[in-house]
Amino acid sequence: MERKQERLIWILVTAILLSVLIFILFSPVVSAQTNRSTREYMQDLEAAMYIIQNSYVDEVDSDTLFKGAMDGMFSNLNDPYSLYLDDEFLEQMTDTTKGKYGGVGLYISKDRFDPENPYGRLPYVKVVSPIEDTPGWRAGINAGDYIFAIEDESAEGFTTQDVSNRLRGTPGSDVKVTLLRDGGITFDVVLTRAEIEIPTVKSTVIDNRIAYLRIIEFTPFTEPRVEESLREFTSQGLDKLIIDVRSNPGGLLDSVVDIADLFFSGGVIVSTKYRQERQNQVHRAAPGKIVPSDMKIVILIDKGSASASEILTGALKDRNRATVIGETSFGKGSIQQMIPLNNAAIKLTTGRYYTPDGYNIDKTGIDPDISVEEPELSDDQLQAYATLLKENRVGTFVDGNSHPSPSDIDAFISSLREEGLDPGERIVRLMIKRESERRLNRPPVVDLEFDSVLLRAVEFLDTGR
Repeated sequence: MERKQERLIWILVTAILLSVLIFILFSPVVSAQTNRSTREYMQDLEAAMYIIQNSYVDEVDSDTLFKGAMDGMFSNLNDPYSLYLDDEFLEQMTDTTKGKYGGVGLYISKDRFDPENPYGRLPYVKVVSPIEDTPGWRAGINAGDYIFAIEDESAEGFTTQDVSNRLRGTPGSDVKVTLLRDGGITFDVVLTRAEIEIPTVKSTVIDNRIAYLRIIEFTPFTEPRVEESLREFTSQGLDKLIIDVRSNPGGLLDSVVDIADLFFSGGVIVSTKYRQERQNQVHRAAPGKIVPSDMKIVILIDKGSASASEILTGALKDRNRATVIGETSFGKGSIQQMIPLNNAAIKLTTGRYYTPDGYNIDKTGIDPDISVEEPELSDDQLQAYATLLKENRVGTFVDGNSHPSPSDIDAFISSLREEGLDPGERIVRLMIKRESERRLNRPPVVDLEFDSVLLRAVEFLDTGR
């Protein structure tokens, strides 16, 4: 009897515990905790920051904590294009997007410097090239000069960002720059900063018969430059056009839509879809166009062609207006919106775009109609190529031969082979050409010697296959 009563008691206790558990699991309080409001999360975040600032063993700046929290939040989106932008980064991005900034007009770069490497370059930022008709160009700064000092402060060890921050400034203000040129010559120039427009378009005519248009980036200034070039081409009666968007990272949606509109009279250019359907848009070409229907068009792409470049390529390809040549594009089919905060901003992916045929190329890219890829190197050739790069052998050769003759180049290639460094004659000649052009104030617009993609485009326009 006692054993039976004991069992009944345990059954009753178990039933009570299960009832309590069910009550807890399905109570409104716990339900609210598992679906917490944004306000509650913000309260916890604020409390955590307060506790860290007051109790952590070391003093921590509140700005550091905030940026860390923002970076962590955006990293969990697993979207490389959604970012928190602080005020400094935002200013740099705004300069590039607008296409203008206050500066002196120099493209600069920083070579990796190894003091143990006898072929290492100097530990200074180098001028890749001056931008034509800018303060730097007019002062006689050459490609290959080094930024030795700025306002009498040594620039040794400076990053490109360090130099850029010091050279940029209010248009009309002066900055003193000390330059180092081949032979150890140093000299000062005083540059008056100006509003610099970043080049967006380059154009030329190949063999007096094929129009060539390179679009470098899509900014508010790109469309007028493109239209100007296209009108010039048509006025010359040219009926073959190469559009080059290789290594074009993209830019503004409005810019590429306006440019595509020059090729079409009506019809879809691109459509955009957002989380909120009411925001969806279809961008169509206006009636009328400036490019004749009988103009034969090729567009060149590579793995660096992204975003707006792919919009233009997709529109021309889907509507059978151009043949695409090169390699598969980058694959960025998402749209970002800049949303301002107090002293910063966030760049957030808010939608995706689709080509006229309804194709979203995000993470897949656009495949060319005609694929052109560089031949693969053997293991020995790759090793030789890596050695040339690491030791800057080609740069050293060009430094000593500003205008190398064919015999100079032949002798250099022979000397490399004697050392067992043979990545292939074509590779070495291409490296010499590129290195030499980087030192020119006005490098040629096209390369009809080594640019295999461009050469294939010319062949296609001439033969139709």
